[in-house]
Amino acid sequence: MDLKNAQIDINSYVAKYMDENGCDFYRACEELQIDKDEVFNMKNDKDIS
Repeated sequence: MDLKNAQIDINSYVAKYMDENGCDFYRACEELQIDKDEVFNMKNDKDIS
């Protein structure tokens, strides 16, 4: 599934999925077949310049 160029808000989609299915972030990514490391930017606030 190529979600890098998707026009939907992936964060909202995953959050809604988590809410509806009662699962955590990692389980949602697994079930949705999303590579969390490629799609999501998980930098610390300190890393943002």
